[in-house]
Amino acid sequence: MDRIKLFFEPKSVVLVGATDRAGSVGQTTLENLLLSKDKRKVYPINPNREQIMDTMCYPNLSALPEVPELAIIATAAESVPDMVEECGKNQGGYYYFGWVQRSRGKGEGTGSKDY
Repeated sequence: MDRIKLFFEPKSVVLVGATDRAGSVGQTTLENLLLSKDKRKVYPINPNREQIMDTMCYPNLSALPEVPELAIIATAAESVPDMVEECGKNQGGYYYFGWVQRSRGKGEGTGSKDY
């Protein structure tokens, strides 16, 4: 039961793919996580930003000050396997995963491909 609680009530969460780009999955997810920042630590990952929504960003998972209990991956589908592998290299801690797969370029719109 404790492991399920870590998934639904983590004390710390990392969001890979955090952004402030309006309407994006990374922006919406970060906004929602920050609503509960008094209950948990939120670690946005974005290698191109130092700060998003007044919250410090980290360039990658290895730069985090601790191993978060939950990792949310909100990046393009092709990058998810690499992110999951990187989460697995967490120096003895562990992550519970959740990810949001964007469908852009995966069968929607002009010129897209079905995979």
